[in-house]
Amino acid sequence: MRALAEFIMRGRAQACIVALLGNIFPFISPAAIGLVTLRKGSIEGVIVAMWAVLPLIGTFYLSEGSQLLTLVSVAALVMMVVSANVLRLSASWQLTMLVSVGVGMVTALSFGGLFAPAIDEFVQDVANVFTQMAEEQELQETPFIPGRQFILGLMAWMLTLSAIASLLVSRWWQALLYNPGGFQQEFHSLSLDSRFALMLLAAVIAGMFLPSEYKPWSQLLSVPLLICGLAMIHHAVKFLNVGGQWLGLLYFGLVFAGSSTAILLVSLGVADSILNLRSRLAAFKNR
Repeated sequence: MRALAEFIMRGRAQACIVALLGNIFPFISPAAIGLVTLRKGSIEGVIVAMWAVLPLIGTFYLSEGSQLLTLVSVAALVMMVVSANVLRLSASWQLTMLVSVGVGMVTALSFGGLFAPAIDEFVQDVANVFTQMAEEQELQETPFIPGRQFILGLMAWMLTLSAIASLLVSRWWQALLYNPGGFQQEFHSLSLDSRFALMLLAAVIAGMFLPSEYKPWSQLLSVPLLICGLAMIHHAVKFLNVGGQWLGLLYFGLVFAGSSTAILLVSLGVADSILNLRSRLAAFKNR
């Protein structure tokens, strides 16, 4: 990854090439946009983002696939520029994550208004798939069929999580080149102010009592807490020197037991914000 980051930072042409071709692989294009924005500013970031958008424009006009998904991909790249600029100007992960949640929410709601026919068509396609699956499995109970608000909330959640994850990769690349070891320290210390953590927790708990249609919106608000919980686990594994296999188990749980593991991480993120678990962990080790 260091070689790729070095290639991106050699010049605008190299960065644009990576952004153009990086759509083939997860996180590469948005992470390249983030790296350039963090290091060289918003104008250079926008230029690189425009090259990343080019193949998506071609897909939009030439492909027979869903044009809505292509537009969402474009929105993700634009959102990356915004999030990277917030981090560059504020040097605050807390502010960056909260802004990313807000931008993801506004973007999804804007899609619901500006591209209503495409959204409705997509919702209907999803409903047809779920209905067909229920008929094939001969289910006795009526299954939950995602509606418009569920799809928009899921879109906001995906955009936000993608932006923050890509920005973490960008920051890692930046540290590899200009501040070796700096990203580990920065990520391991990531936490939220207790007031914001409690506000998000209250919103997430309130969302649990809403109909299933609105669950993705609740999950969207939990993203900063999830990231902070993940950072706390990374810090604990490094601080206690217990071995990387614990991180492997963590990510295995996220993939195969996503809901339960996510709840654990969100709870840990809240607990760390309120109780400062890092200092308590240090005190425990020094006994």
